[in-house]
Amino acid sequence: MDRREFIKVCSVMAAAGLLYGCRKIPFVGKASSDESLSRAIPALKDFEDEVEKAMARGGKNLDLVKVPMPSILNASDADLQNRFGMAIDLDACNGCGKCIMACIVENNIPLVTEEEREKDRFMHWIKMRGDAPFMCAHCGDAPCEKVCPTGAANHTPDGLSAMMYKRCAGSRFCGANCPEKARKFNYNDAEELGLLRKFNAEVPVRGKGVMEKCSMCLQRLQNDRLRFKAEHPFNEWRGRNVKTACAEACPRNAIIFGNWLDPESPLVKAAKHRELFAPRSIAKFDPSVVYMRGRR
Repeated sequence: MDRREFIKVCSVMAAAGLLYGCRKIPFVGKASSDESLSRAIPALKDFEDEVEKAMARGGKNLDLVKVPMPSILNASDADLQNRFGMAIDLDACNGCGKCIMACIVENNIPLVTEEEREKDRFMHWIKMRGDAPFMCAHCGDAPCEKVCPTGAANHTPDGLSAMMYKRCAGSRFCGANCPEKARKFNYNDAEELGLLRKFNAEVPVRGKGVMEKCSMCLQRLQNDRLRFKAEHPFNEWRGRNVKTACAEACPRNAIIFGNWLDPESPLVKAAKHRELFAPRSIAKFDPSVVYMRGRR
């Protein structure tokens, strides 16, 4: 062949090679011996199936007691304008589980191995307790934070019980000290085992050996804060345009996110005439996530 044809053939072969190398390998439980484990990517259906299995296992019903509406945190650095939280309307929730799947996609929560599944060690940040979703309550006086040896478990001035994953040493003290065991421990390298799908580029993937839990979609709060400050530099940000992924996905509007210190927050408006509850074991720790039913 002449020089022009040779260059053309080489270009086609190079393009084909790039396309082949960049393709996504279907997930089949685990990568075969001649494939890189890190290239195995589970399908959305795998996550949906796992949620169904987790929900089928069920869980003990919530033992609820009445609590007051959350107010300013009892901390020296407490934000006097913002304390974020959620209320779950037990009169509206039908236990459909769509909140669990939305949380998985928003926060890159991995699948677990069959062995961990049998031990009920799902990584889901939300689980069903009876017919109601349960997640970290972001307690104002969080017992988990008090025993963290590295400061990875910490509290933000605006009410979030946060995690600094790079500081986490995997002691699991925080998980042991949570009365409701809301934290999850990464027993496996999910990406290496082909159990991870990076749905959301804004949320970092957690590695083996660290604790994780509900973050109250911190990334959404951060994005809205930056946007608001750029557009309204002289106004006070109250987070009124933010919804967590679970609240956004709920077809019955049973999960309401908002600012407990803002009278105009949809959370306060929804909760102020309702009876509020929290699991008995954490009620004394000033939870930011509560349940509501009935009318006052």
